[in-house]
Amino acid sequence: MRIIAGKYRGAALFSPKDRSVRPTTDRVKESIFNLISADIEGAEVLDLFAGSGALGIESLSRGAAGAVFSDLSAESLKICIANLEKIGENSDCLRGDFNDVLKKLAAKGRQFDLIFMDPPYKKGLAAKAVEAVNETGVLKKDGKIIVERAREDSETELPDGYRIILSRAYGASVVEIIGRRTACAVTGTFDPFTLGHEYLVERAAELFDVVHVVFLVNPEKKPSMPLEKRMKLAKIALRKMPFEVRIDSYEGLAIDYCRRNKIKYIVRGLRNAADFGYESEMAEWNYRNGGVTTLFAVAKDADISSTEVRKRLSEHSDIGGLVDDDIAPLL
Repeated sequence: MRIIAGKYRGAALFSPKDRSVRPTTDRVKESIFNLISADIEGAEVLDLFAGSGALGIESLSRGAAGAVFSDLSAESLKICIANLEKIGENSDCLRGDFNDVLKKLAAKGRQFDLIFMDPPYKKGLAAKAVEAVNETGVLKKDGKIIVERAREDSETELPDGYRIILSRAYGASVVEIIGRRTACAVTGTFDPFTLGHEYLVERAAELFDVVHVVFLVNPEKKPSMPLEKRMKLAKIALRKMPFEVRIDSYEGLAIDYCRRNKIKYIVRGLRNAADFGYESEMAEWNYRNGGVTTLFAVAKDADISSTEVRKRLSEHSDIGGLVDDDIAPLL
């Protein structure tokens, strides 16, 4: 193992002789730091399952302000300390179970910008550690958790308010970047996606970090165009947006999609009083049966609707001003 970049670049690191200990490979380590390169300078770092300390030390080399190292194994922590001494860094190294270490750090008021978690594979420790981070409050508001897990392990279970920002597979390993992210769902058939829908997504993004645009599939409804095309049109219309949008489809109820994705809010548009009557009934039902709150946004232009677009298309009339200019030619 070696330090890949920064002021200690090229320095060789001691590694555990115990074959049961699985250090992060240089290839995966380089990939991790490519993903978080903008977050390292000046960061406070916690290497929670430190092992040899390779991830925390790489952070220090690249400009992190400080790092704390923790591991349950006395032998691993001994190697970590030797690596820190080799490069002349003096950092706190704590031995203990991750739960105890996090509680101690929280009691001291410590908070971190980046928390690395590379626990033993196939034991479900990452999910437990993320939950402990949430409970102790040691992650800063805009901080990130970087988890390395086995590819065959399921996606890390997260507490409410946390989401996987990015996930990448590297051989037998998967790296997940986790952070606090509020999310909502904008649901509908979107047949087709209009400027009214675009406006609704923009309003939702003012309140939430992530907007899920969900194409609900109802076997009783017969849209005018296939699901794949409707989703493609939405992707084209929204690709210019400067916020995170996830376009998805779901065969079932909106509340079931929200439950699966830990979403507590649905955002719906209102064009007129008739809309409010129907939507308020649905909102009450969604809250009563799924615990999902509906937020309403008044339409910017009540004359824009998918129905009007389909009508004009059937009449071979101009649809300008109803749909995004980039998707109009495709309709």
